[in-house]
Amino acid sequence: MNLGALVLAAGASIRMGAPKPLVRWRERSFVGHVVDRARAAGCDPIVVVHGAHAIAASEVAPAQLVANPRWAEGPTTSLQVGLAAAGPLDAVLVATVDRPHVAAATWTRLVEAARGRPEAVWQPRFDGRRGHPLVVPAWLFPHALALPADATLRDLLARGDVVRCTLDVDDPAVLDNLDTPGDLARLPE
Repeated sequence: MNLGALVLAAGASIRMGAPKPLVRWRERSFVGHVVDRARAAGCDPIVVVHGAHAIAASEVAPAQLVANPRWAEGPTTSLQVGLAAAGPLDAVLVATVDRPHVAAATWTRLVEAARGRPEAVWQPRFDGRRGHPLVVPAWLFPHALALPADATLRDLLARGDVVRCTLDVDDPAVLDNLDTPGDLARLPE
């Protein structure tokens, strides 16, 4: 199964007050941590979509870096740019840059689950709530590419023909968006 990863890192980071992809934690940028997790889980290719703030290729190496000139229209446009850049895949793990602390084991278990049931959308679940990152199968790519800019991934997942599977994890980070400077206190040492 050819499973890639899309790292969505195009937002303006207004609440953070600084570009979230470039925030440093454990001597690495947030985007670097997310790329590392995707690579360790066996995702290939890895595509990082940036927009509001430029990201240097060295921050995401060996991932492919693509710009979303329509980033201000919403995150769906970044998903679409990433899918177009990734090439033919059987599935893609979609991750946001604001969860660099999701455990490596969560990523690996999601990839393994998707390989076992590749037609389904896979999401981690902690404390009864679904989180991120999530695995989207290739049959949904054309539908994602056809979404209007103001739609969300939830709109895609609400389709009646989508099988959503959850993977219970002991990883509260799957629910934890780091959006403000105060949120950074929740990062593990």
